[in-house]
Amino acid sequence: MSRKSCATGPKPGRKSPESLHSNKEDIMSRLNPKRMLLGAVFAALMTGGALAQDRELVIAQGIDTPGFDIHNHSTSAVEAIHVNIFDYLVMRDQAGELQPALATDWEQVSDSAMRFHLREGVLFHDGTTMTAEDVKFSLERPALDPAVLQHSFYDTITEVEVVNDHEIIIHTDGPDPILLNRISRIGSGIVPKAYVDEVGWEGFSQKPIGTGPFKVVEWLRDDRIIMEGFDEHWRGAPAWDRLIHRTIPEASTRVGELISGGVDIATNIPSQDRDRVEGSGIAHAVPWPSFRVMQLFLNTKDDSPLADPKVREAIDLAIDNQMLIDTVTNGLGTPVRAAVTPGLSAVPMAYYDTYNFDPERAVQLLEEAGYGPNELQLKLQGPAGRYPLDVETLEIVAVMLNAVGIQTEIETLEWSAYESRVWTPNTIDGIALIGHANSLQDGYHAVQRARCGFEFSLKTGWCNEEFDKLIEQSAATVDPEERAQQISDAFDLFVASNTVLHLFQVENLIGVSTSVDWSPSPDEQLWMYDAQPQ
Repeated sequence: MSRKSCATGPKPGRKSPESLHSNKEDIMSRLNPKRMLLGAVFAALMTGGALAQDRELVIAQGIDTPGFDIHNHSTSAVEAIHVNIFDYLVMRDQAGELQPALATDWEQVSDSAMRFHLREGVLFHDGTTMTAEDVKFSLERPALDPAVLQHSFYDTITEVEVVNDHEIIIHTDGPDPILLNRISRIGSGIVPKAYVDEVGWEGFSQKPIGTGPFKVVEWLRDDRIIMEGFDEHWRGAPAWDRLIHRTIPEASTRVGELISGGVDIATNIPSQDRDRVEGSGIAHAVPWPSFRVMQLFLNTKDDSPLADPKVREAIDLAIDNQMLIDTVTNGLGTPVRAAVTPGLSAVPMAYYDTYNFDPERAVQLLEEAGYGPNELQLKLQGPAGRYPLDVETLEIVAVMLNAVGIQTEIETLEWSAYESRVWTPNTIDGIALIGHANSLQDGYHAVQRARCGFEFSLKTGWCNEEFDKLIEQSAATVDPEERAQQISDAFDLFVASNTVLHLFQVENLIGVSTSVDWSPSPDEQLWMYDAQPQ
């Protein structure tokens, strides 16, 4: 069989092998950028991402949210998460001044009614439009349902009247001098009525929808909450594509993550780690004065030795508040005898920067109550990781009580266990540590829950009709001076009971990456719409 011979020279229009070889570098230089671009496009399509790198902000706190039912919690650190998901009718700015939010303006139309005009075109995260019916639904639940934890802060509201889709009137059971304070805090976030009707509050608590600048896309309990920026937010899209709240109970781990770049903001930095953070070069430890006061709740029920006023006074006199601050927080904080701090309205500041300490009198009072040295034993309970050095605070208090002859047993629990087993069910066994902030930013907030049958009373067993009358009067008194006096008189009765002992105003440290432009506010809210990359 004959074979055709192959041509030995280059065909017309083709380059010789030598020419192709010599131009290989030129060809590859033109081909590689195209390959890189195609690869990037392919990777973006496969991952659902964009060509530009997403801007991600990561925050670390000591606790997780128990869920997203905005009416059924009373924790500022939880609201610090929720505030990015839900908007209020009015919100406070960095200086603490009330500003329009979902309501554009408002007016007092009678002694017991205030009209609000709602912002038009506000969208929920599912794309539906917010209406007055959603506002009515959102505010009437805490106002009218005694079963929800936030009820006592909204029980002056009797009705939210819908005038039209963008106008409501809030009716109260009399003059309410702090109505705007109430609807700018925990429990007043606006939610979509139709969605809650569909999934129920249990379903909503797992998969929330709000109008805030960030929407929840995934919640890994006790690990992290992943949110995405809501581009259709009425303020405009936030600067961050993704906001992640990580739950890191151990303070040392939070600090380690901050200085290694694993997180951008870390709350409750221990004072002893301040220099370590500053020396990292990638984060600052920023002072964070707050409205929070650390307190000890004393259970006087069930034939407890704490039912004796002499025992309670002895415990108060045994605690050196300033030494507690110096020892535990390296001097960050101010001693107090009540939940009063600068920046709050209608609070008796005579209880600020002062304390009682007389260990000799404490020993004498214990003897008068029938207890010799080491004959009285009390349990001290508290959370671990919820507040800066909370366990250490209990340990130092125990040493001080031991010094006057009171034997102590310390029990500390991770926050969710402490809240569900001790705090919320009112099962304090002796003395319990808690830190209370003041989201109303008013003296009424600090004492109203001590009324008979309310949260503080259920925990301590203290009930005083004169105190209750003063609180009720203050809730309906418009004259600022008269109202402040009523609240001050109520404080006097509460402090004298020694059923809640106040230790110190908390001055936190918060770690902030040098790549983030953001400043904390004393309400402890982690409002990240204001945060900017730098």
